[in-house]
Amino acid sequence: MVARHGSFNQAAVELARTQPAVTLAIKQLEQYLGVSLLERTTRSVSLTKEGQNFIPIVNKLVLDFDLAMTDMTGIAECRFGHVSIAVVASIATNIMPPTISTFTKKHPDISMHLFDDNSQGVQQRVEANEVDFGISSVWQPNKKLNFIPFLQDTFEVVCHKDHDLATKNTQVSWNQLEGLSFMGSGLTNNLKMQKYIGNPKFQISNTTTLIAMLKANIGITVLPSMAVPKDPEIRSFPLEKPFETRDICIITRRNTSLSPAAKAMISTLSEHTPQLVQDTGLNANILYTDLLKQL
Repeated sequence: MVARHGSFNQAAVELARTQPAVTLAIKQLEQYLGVSLLERTTRSVSLTKEGQNFIPIVNKLVLDFDLAMTDMTGIAECRFGHVSIAVVASIATNIMPPTISTFTKKHPDISMHLFDDNSQGVQQRVEANEVDFGISSVWQPNKKLNFIPFLQDTFEVVCHKDHDLATKNTQVSWNQLEGLSFMGSGLTNNLKMQKYIGNPKFQISNTTTLIAMLKANIGITVLPSMAVPKDPEIRSFPLEKPFETRDICIITRRNTSLSPAAKAMISTLSEHTPQLVQDTGLNANILYTDLLKQL
C-alpha cells in the first residue's frame, strides 16, 4: 500500500490504521530483511532497488494468501469441497439417491465419492481414513470408531415366489425355517435365532450372488427389510416374534473432526430421511433425528 500510494499517510487511511503503526511495520520488516525497501524524503516515498525486486514477490504472497482465505471460507460455508462416504447396499439403494439429489441442489459445487461395500468393508474404510464417514450396521466393536444409531429395520424371510413358504404363508415362524435349504450371508452371521437355522447350506458373501441364488429358487434366506430386493421373482414375509432387528449407524473416527461438507451431508440425512421413509413406505424406524448432536 505504501508503494502503491507513495505515501505512508494514504496507505494508513486505506488500511484503517494509524500512520505511525504503518511506519513501524515497514521499519520492522526492513530490520528483519536487513535491507531498505523504501526511500523516504519529506515530499515522497519510493521503492529502493531492493524494494522494486521484492514487491512482485510480496504481491504474489498477498494474492496467494487472499485466495487461500477465500478457498477456506468457501469450504467452511459449503460452497465447495468434497465428501466421501462408504455405505452398505441397502442404504446405497434406498436412502442415498434422493438424499444426494437434495444435497447437490443445495451444494452444487461439492463433489462426492460413494463406496458401496458390506458392513465389514464400510467399517474398515472409515478406520483407514479412506472416507469421511460410513453408514452401515456394526460389523464388530471398535474403540477407534463412533457408532451413532440412525435407522432400524426388521429381518424378513426371503424366498422365490414358487417356494413352499411363499405359497403357504403370510407370516413365518422361526421354527418353520428348520430343515430348509438356508443361504447365509454377512447379514445373518450374528442373528440371535441362528439355532433355528442351523448351519447354512450355502454361505454367500456377495449380495448380488445371493439375489441370483434366490431367483434360481436354490434356497431361502433372511434379510433386513431395506435389503430385500424389489423383484417380481422374489417374495418376503415378516417373521413372528421374537423379532430380529438391524441398527444402521453413522460411523465416524473418534477424535477426528468432520469436514464442513461431511457435516452438511449428515445434516441432510437427518432432515430428509424421516420423510423419505414415510413417503416410500420403507419398513424402518428413525432412531435419531439430529445426528450432528450425537457426534
